Amino acid sequence: MSVPLLAYAEDDWSLLRRAAQAGQSQLFSGSYSHQLGGELETFRVYRASEDGQVRERRESLDGLPREIVRHGNELTCYAPDSKSLSAAKLSAVKLFPAVLPEAPGELAVAYTLVRGNMDRVVERDCQWLLLKPREANTRYSQRLCIDPATALPLKTVTLGAKGEVIEQFAFTELVLSAERDKSRLKPRYKQSLPLGRTGTTAVANAPLEVKGMPAGFRLLRYMSRPMPGHDEAVQHYVYSDGFAKLSLFVETSDAEVPQHPVVVAPNGIGVASRRVGEQLLTVVGDLPEAGLQSVLKNIRLIQK
Repeated sequence: MSVPLLAYAEDDWSLLRRAAQAGQSQLFSGSYSHQLGGELETFRVYRASEDGQVRERRESLDGLPREIVRHGNELTCYAPDSKSLSAAKLSAVKLFPAVLPEAPGELAVAYTLVRGNMDRVVERDCQWLLLKPREANTRYSQRLCIDPATALPLKTVTLGAKGEVIEQFAFTELVLSAERDKSRLKPRYKQSLPLGRTGTTAVANAPLEVKGMPAGFRLLRYMSRPMPGHDEAVQHYVYSDGFAKLSLFVETSDAEVPQHPVVVAPNGIGVASRRVGEQLLTVVGDLPEAGLQSVLKNIRLIQK
């Protein structure tokens, strides 16, 4: 007896929803590797539950020494000096295994979900799920290998348009139980930088309404801030589709824009600019070249 295709789709999205929850709340201790471009780092994570909230501390095992502590949804970085503290802030952008948005079903606007083969990671069976952009080459594909028992993502891979690996996380050690030694949840360094709450938005009243953003992208925050070499403050809009993050900078400038404005680094971060009247628009984000070009071509700015 055959099973309707729709039933498979519902099962896959259900598994993805459970993976999003497990990535945030599954109790464990373990180590994972993070590869971005040509850089490779290793982190150790300790998780436990206290008063109904998840407590977590992760520390770098190589590179600059730094820690990221989570209490519920509150994040704080710790490090021995200001340089390491800045590195900790960058590391806090993606906190594996919490790589999925809180409402992964919203990804269906921009991605299709396909079930792949079974695999093994850190001596555990896992199920591959592939999220492919609905518009080819405009976003990166995402692969997640999920433990069927706990729904915890054991490995995630970001793939470029040609199938090349842009970024990946993978557990190298994993114990699926709460950390019993509570001293391991406390930071060792004194310098700290509170990052506020995860999964929240802080959008102030922006002077411009941005139209034509790609499907699935929503505004996370807006700020107007001075930048070196600029006489006037630059408007900064930050968007995300649940995976990709995109910054739009709007400034008044008479500077010349390069003939071929799109540049994508080996780490998958791209930059593109174009002029609209007296305004210079610059987009920066983890999108391939075609995606950045599409953003610049289609966005429109409307004065509120």
